[in-house]
Amino acid sequence: MKKYKILVSVLAYDNGKSGIADYINNVVKYLSQEHSLDVLIYEKDSYIFPQVNENINLIKVSDKYSNPTISMAYHLFVLPFNFPFDDYDFIFLPAGNRRLFSYYPKKTIVTFHDLSQFHIENKYDSLRMYYIKKVIPHFLKKAQIVMAISESTKKDLVQFYGMAEDKIEVNYNGYDPSKLVVNLTEEQLVNKFNIIDEYILYISRIEHPGKNHLNLIKAYELLPASVKKDYQLVFAGSEWNGAEEVINYAQNSPDKERIIFLGFVQDQDLGALYKFASLYAFPSFYEGFGIPLLEAMYSETPVICSNVSSLPEVGGDAVITFDPTSPENISSVVKYVLEKPDIQAKMVKSGLEQVKKFSWEKHCKKIIELIEKI
Repeated sequence: MKKYKILVSVLAYDNGKSGIADYINNVVKYLSQEHSLDVLIYEKDSYIFPQVNENINLIKVSDKYSNPTISMAYHLFVLPFNFPFDDYDFIFLPAGNRRLFSYYPKKTIVTFHDLSQFHIENKYDSLRMYYIKKVIPHFLKKAQIVMAISESTKKDLVQFYGMAEDKIEVNYNGYDPSKLVVNLTEEQLVNKFNIIDEYILYISRIEHPGKNHLNLIKAYELLPASVKKDYQLVFAGSEWNGAEEVINYAQNSPDKERIIFLGFVQDQDLGALYKFASLYAFPSFYEGFGIPLLEAMYSETPVICSNVSSLPEVGGDAVITFDPTSPENISSVVKYVLEKPDIQAKMVKSGLEQVKKFSWEKHCKKIIELIEKI
């Protein structure tokens, strides 16, 4: 295999605490096993970025450009004309729905994650929505290769951006088994996170309305007392836009003592959190892919999820789906699975087969194959 020198922009790193950051970490890690990567990164993020081997070289960009509006403009109109691109075989933009170039001086491959903004009303302010609906599609179409992380995202790019289907390559995400090692016993997990019973788990940033925490809480409230007395509802994830509405609702819930917010959970604790959960619920209104779904299945936890966007596509026959707009439907599916050990066992077995279809190694191999086609 030819060894390439690749420029990667990670100027949408989100302090390392988002799905895009997780994507960046994994793709850089796997690409750097065979290739040399120069990584454009803001100074503040350079201290937390995982440099897993000597093939990764960080090029630090001043934090004075990190304000979101300035960052968008800097990435679009300054970088493409003020950087020594001749040193590289190709450019990789891993967050195409956030940062693009107005001009592509080298072969460029762009990953596009989702168009949730078209599915979730009032997700962002008017300026950011204008950027997403008008600016991004104009410059995305100029890139040589656009990768969608699911057929669902590809469909949205065709529908909402008017892109030609043959311009878009689907390249499924992977997941990282190494961060799912179980480092805690069940007793240690209980002591660390104050989880006193069996639990239903949802790992996602606390973002309202998109991640749909409220309907999962409402569904939990609808469960019979005989079920709730045995199962707590556990949320893990940082607070994002609209988090206060979710937390306020939970604090005023009649079941508030049974609902736990853990905040951001470090990777070393994720394996145990997944492994000891009785059920993983994924009620999001929209996901471009949904890596936690794979992580839960790998951890041998039965998974239920929304019947929209990419989740049924990624989950396949291993998941049971529900209508995310209906707390009643969510509640009935939760109850059904929790009360049927035979169904849980079947879901776990199917989940272990389903996750074999996805890996970061496959994802990165396809990136190189696509570049070599040009």
